[in-house]
Amino acid sequence: MCTLTFVPTEDGYVVGMNRDEKLTRPHALPPDRFDSPGATAVFPRENSGGTWIGCNSRGNLLALLNWNDVVPPFGGATLRSRGVLILELVGGDDLTDTHVRYAQLDLSGVLPFRLVGVFLGESVITEWRWDGRRRQEFKFEWGKRHWFSSSVSDALAQRGRGRTCEKAERDRSMELVSWVRNLHQSHDAVPGPFSICVHRKDAATVSYTEVRCGGEGISMSYRSGSPCLTDVFDSEASLAFGATRNPNPVNESCA
Repeated sequence: MCTLTFVPTEDGYVVGMNRDEKLTRPHALPPDRFDSPGATAVFPRENSGGTWIGCNSRGNLLALLNWNDVVPPFGGATLRSRGVLILELVGGDDLTDTHVRYAQLDLSGVLPFRLVGVFLGESVITEWRWDGRRRQEFKFEWGKRHWFSSSVSDALAQRGRGRTCEKAERDRSMELVSWVRNLHQSHDAVPGPFSICVHRKDAATVSYTEVRCGGEGISMSYRSGSPCLTDVFDSEASLAFGATRNPNPVNESCA
């Protein structure tokens, strides 16, 4: 369950991502820098080690959404975690390299997902889908896009949150980063399962991650909890373009 927003800028992009989970799920760990095969990357982590969003030192970003409106062939049992997918792919040099890595992954037993890839060097967006049986791939132009998922219904989330995004687009008086943050705090029309900032009895938006790519590198800011409750980020991790192994990673508290 997530909402993902991508907006290109003159020299890069801004991405905002709400992560929606059951309230019983353990809190995740804030972003940090990690060495991966091929590049240094920055991403938050679940306690198990997996992640839902990551960006590498080439400006390539991956974001993972559950695909809830398809029925997996193995009855929905979690046999292999989707959270490890980005860890396997985030070191890719470019779209071609990442696609080769993805094609080599054994996805048997992995629940359905939608994996969005943003590739700065090629200025292209790719979405890989896995329904539990077969793979699909879609490419998009370098332009503003939104993705939505909900364990209640992806289709209803697309409809409701899509209307919110269309309404927000008509009012672009805010500076870009502020606009993305405000959108991901939204309860239009009312707080609930299909508002962008989700509020349910059993689940909610549990974090907001923001990636600003451009200039000399990448900054990933992280806010734990419902984004509607505070404008203060808990932490921020930075990554310079072309960065390699650093024994003293940058991870600053913003509280």
